[in-house]
Amino acid sequence: MDRKTHTLSDADIVSARAVTRRTLLAALGLGTGLAAAAVAYAQATPAPAPKPTRRDPCRDADHGPPSDGDGCGKPPIS
Repeated sequence: MDRKTHTLSDADIVSARAVTRRTLLAALGLGTGLAAAAVAYAQATPAPAPKPTRRDPCRDADHGPPSDGDGCGKPPIS
């Protein structure tokens, strides 16, 4: 690793901008606009409907023991 050092002179130091302020702001505005459009599109696209599940015939709405005589092991309560 034999590196040579290089001393900068005043002519090597430049203070000019590589990108103008107007170009930078235009690029940032375009990026912000694209990001906002992507978010709006994601919110406008409906999610697929969940797959319907079959209800367990041996369960009541209160999730207690079965109270109907549909073959689930217990006779109806009378």
